[in-house]
Amino acid sequence: MARWASVWVWAGMSAALLIPIPNAGAAPAVPDVDSLIDDSGPLPGSVGDLQKVSSLVFATDSGLVCKMWNGRITHDISCTGNIPGSPPDAGSVELPGIYGKGSAPARFVEAPPDALVAGTPPAAMLPVGHKIVFWNLSPIQSMVCGVPPSTELVCVLKEPQQAGGAVGGPVATHGFVIAAPQSWVF
Repeated sequence: MARWASVWVWAGMSAALLIPIPNAGAAPAVPDVDSLIDDSGPLPGSVGDLQKVSSLVFATDSGLVCKMWNGRITHDISCTGNIPGSPPDAGSVELPGIYGKGSAPARFVEAPPDALVAGTPPAAMLPVGHKIVFWNLSPIQSMVCGVPPSTELVCVLKEPQQAGGAVGGPVATHGFVIAAPQSWVF
């Protein structure tokens, strides 16, 4: 009887080793922005049209103020305000990029950009349940910010990592989530 008991204990321990244990350090899932109400205006139709996208300062109901800035080959979203759970020295969060050149992940930074410090008034309000799409050229080329329920703001940039935006090539997805109790960048 004792022999069978130890076999059952061994079998139970072996089975327990097969059960996946969640990674406590894994980042939470990025909240869905695709299903939000779209408050965007006309969108660019090609990569060549991206430089024609106007810069935009917008605010959220939670008091965040953000600026989307667009250059000839660069783009940047910077936000300042109360960012719950951010590093203690963070005054803002930014999502920089260069079209199709392996954009860097978003990051918390000490001070907001000058344009936000200077008090540029928001041109748009982004309420809960809404989004602004800056461009959506394909499933692998888009930049959007939205306010899903239970978050203060989510901004996501998707872009191909090969010149020409080859379908099936590597895609970078970067952005940030501002939400209590913990905000994060990716």
